[in-house]
Amino acid sequence: MNKKSKIISLLGLLVVAIIIGAYVLLSDKTLCKSIDVEIVDANDNLIINKEHIKKIVLHDYPNLIGSPIGDVNLSELEHKIETHPAVKNAEVYKKVNGILAIQVEQKLPIARVMPKNGKSFYLAYDGSLMPTSKIGSARVMVINGDVEFNYKNNKLTVKDTAVSKTIKEVYKIAKTISEDEFLSAQTEQIFVKRNNEYELIPTVGSHIVNLGDFSDYENKLKYLKYFYKNVLKNEGWRKYKYINLKYKNQIVCTLSDKNKKINN
Repeated sequence: MNKKSKIISLLGLLVVAIIIGAYVLLSDKTLCKSIDVEIVDANDNLIINKEHIKKIVLHDYPNLIGSPIGDVNLSELEHKIETHPAVKNAEVYKKVNGILAIQVEQKLPIARVMPKNGKSFYLAYDGSLMPTSKIGSARVMVINGDVEFNYKNNKLTVKDTAVSKTIKEVYKIAKTISEDEFLSAQTEQIFVKRNNEYELIPTVGSHIVNLGDFSDYENKLKYLKYFYKNVLKNEGWRKYKYINLKYKNQIVCTLSDKNKKINN
């Protein structure tokens, strides 16, 4: 490259730098016209909505609309939005036309816990506890029975010491079920018994599944899936009223009253 070409290249870079600098300066002085919020990856199970996020923004910047958009500290606002228990990730950026754009990724609920004391809450796939919402209910399995936990809408995960052993165990069971398309579609409810055993209530059939205690729960669920696909599929979903998996490597079934009469 000769001297003339180098000078032209440097001048070109200088012009680009001036344009970028002018853009940043002008965009920072641009008045904010509106707040544009997008909720992504909620899978139709919205726990938060656009108004929730706008309230968080306007709490810190009550006079934002009509004020210079450059006054917004983007990283601080992202962190503030991410403190919401239902938010997994937030990205905040400025548009040239004076719009503050916010993209929020909601955590994925897998089960709704309905304790004996306190209000109900959701368990997220990542182990977070999430508050319920007035905007709607997530279509997920229900966990109830002998569950004692008072959730106060604070940011907690199942790893925290404040979370009970029962919640930790039932989360792992619910997560394993949610990861299996077949079992997830077949499971409507997890019932916690007083003897620390877990029962599954199916969406199809009139039976109850007893998993027993938490031990070896993954293998118990594998046996259950095999039983559903290879036995009930042929014998009928209403043949048994109780399927017991509490004993290691065994499936003990109790016939429904109707089938007892037929066999007699």
